[in-house]
Amino acid sequence: MTDFEGLSGLLNSDRRDVLSVALDLDPTKPEHQSPHPAYRTWLREAFQRVLETVPKPARAEIRKAARRALARVQNGPAGGRGLMLLAGRDLWREFVLPDSLPNRVHYGRPDLLPLLWAARMYKPWATVLVDRTHAKIAVAFLEKTIVVHEKSLTLDTGHWRFKAGRPRTATKASGVAASRGVERDSFTARVDDHVYRFWQSIARAAARTLADLSIDRVIIAGPERATNAVRESLPEKARAMVVGIVTLPPHPTIANVREHTLPVILAHAHRRESRLLADVMDRAAAAAGGVLGRSATLETLLRGEVMTLVAERDLDGSVWECTSCAYVAVADVNVCPSCGAQMRETSLRQVVPFLAHHHGAALEVVGPAGRPSLPEGLGGLLRYTPRLESAKASPSALADRPV
Repeated sequence: MTDFEGLSGLLNSDRRDVLSVALDLDPTKPEHQSPHPAYRTWLREAFQRVLETVPKPARAEIRKAARRALARVQNGPAGGRGLMLLAGRDLWREFVLPDSLPNRVHYGRPDLLPLLWAARMYKPWATVLVDRTHAKIAVAFLEKTIVVHEKSLTLDTGHWRFKAGRPRTATKASGVAASRGVERDSFTARVDDHVYRFWQSIARAAARTLADLSIDRVIIAGPERATNAVRESLPEKARAMVVGIVTLPPHPTIANVREHTLPVILAHAHRRESRLLADVMDRAAAAAGGVLGRSATLETLLRGEVMTLVAERDLDGSVWECTSCAYVAVADVNVCPSCGAQMRETSLRQVVPFLAHHHGAALEVVGPAGRPSLPEGLGGLLRYTPRLESAKASPSALADRPV
């Protein structure tokens, strides 16, 4: 399973000696189906270009990392369409992703945007598989799905007593009574009560699983009556985490579970992205707590005014970063206006996660999903709305208010 936990350590570090590699390994593309796929040739040439631009003392370490990266891609996709490598002194991290990535090689700060996006898009989710007499709770990670809880309902009806008599011995173990009239109605009602309490116990187990594993997305799968009962029996907080109810084939395998639930999870994630983007754009258009574009977004971020920074996964372009403090400029600047140190050109995508972390903004990375793009790939929600300049605004409207 791909481990994203180490990303927080990289965000907290000030490393600028990391070789970051993003590769499109999509095996369905014709250029990747030959004995010498296009991405290998591209990567060798990209390493040569990078070596020409870095300081000479760093080149030996880069060559070492480049050789290891080239050896890795000799092995092919290894089950994914995208590959991210982070390499440097005492550092080697490999991430195989289900989505293809634009080919990029950077040296300096680690390139974390694709990984932060994948960590959110494919963060673990739970699936509750339930029918009348059996239930499983499975947790899906980026690369595999495991069953964490399983329970069956077994009814011993031989000792049951009823005012109208007892069911005949031909009653099936499944709980469907063979008796008739009041006797059958009483037996069926009692079985149904046990089944419903079984579904309630599964709902309690699901809620515990969500809490214990810090999971906030769950899908319920099974017959309509069972899934509705489990959903309604969940505590309110857990019920709000249900992102879909699906039907699975009889006796589903773990592969079946993943095949039917992953599209639901991704659709939910894309809807969340679309809502976020619409919120940023609407607020920016109304001057009501939103900002769009690189220059405006970075300026407000550096002033500590951005609450949520939104960046596209495939953000590209350059900015100028101070070699001493955290100041960043969109235009070419030789001397930092904040501390007077030298400025140097750097990749915007590499510096964005660290600026968000440094200035206390939550970072949301949105991926390509066929929806309108952010202007220049960057925007944000502000901590407070700007003060209104209109004289017609009421005193209450002029006060800063939280976004």
